[in-house]
Amino acid sequence: MGKYFDSGDKSHPLISDPLSDFLEQLTFHVNSVGTWKRNQQALAHYTIKDVEFIFYTSGESTTTILGTEYTCCTHDLLILEPMQLYTSQNKDQLHTEYQFIHFDVQPLSHLRPFWDLFHTAVVHMQHPDEICTLIQTIQRQVSEQKPGYLTNINALLKLLIVQVLRCQQAAPARPRPQVPLHTGPQLLVDQCLAYIGSNLKGDCSVQALSRHFSVSSNHIYKSFMKVLNQSPSRYVTQLRMFRAKSMLLSDLFTMEEIAGEVGYSSLAHFSKVFKENNQYSPSEYRRRNRS
Repeated sequence: MGKYFDSGDKSHPLISDPLSDFLEQLTFHVNSVGTWKRNQQALAHYTIKDVEFIFYTSGESTTTILGTEYTCCTHDLLILEPMQLYTSQNKDQLHTEYQFIHFDVQPLSHLRPFWDLFHTAVVHMQHPDEICTLIQTIQRQVSEQKPGYLTNINALLKLLIVQVLRCQQAAPARPRPQVPLHTGPQLLVDQCLAYIGSNLKGDCSVQALSRHFSVSSNHIYKSFMKVLNQSPSRYVTQLRMFRAKSMLLSDLFTMEEIAGEVGYSSLAHFSKVFKENNQYSPSEYRRRNRS
């Protein structure tokens, strides 16, 4: 006859911690994952529409963020924020290779607190083989899409995030620098993007930017065209659509609330612009993409 054991007699329930509690509230949607290689010098100005982790497996490159240069070497992980301007340049004749992951954070209201977890743009990873394995496993899960792959991807990405934060905590503190206002095209656009991101509900016209930075509208327009190859108004529309699509994936917001949050005074105007840029109306987009 079998004997009954009460495992509760010897159990020690785990005590939760604030980071685990916070990450438990988040869902991550991986948009792309892969490997980038380059043997010759390359210079690029770009923005991204999601969070990006870049893990360097060899080589070296320099990325400029808000006027500050960050040099990334082998086993460094670079953390990039959505809708900022980045300038990246790798060393000439030096083989540079990195693994990357682009992902969205849901719910959107938690994106800012999530980003605030990272105190520096570059973190040197202490166990690079484990990081490589994590990213490669995520890549395989995305490629194969077997049952349960989304659950696996979220668990793996949370594990990667915890590893990054622990390495960040172990390293000497490097606070994000406060960059003064500059008038060079690249740095001026940097400042404009930061202003737009914080004031998306309000007036983000080129005239408003001109008043805020005491620079002519023409100079701002030409700077945007030179650095981003698009006008300030086009960038603002793209950012508003990006924010709106993230909010539409949740049932927490009404259409009127979303319109107001992304800077449109009427639902009709928001719906018109959204359909012009996304093929579907906001309600159709929500219906088609609801999880």
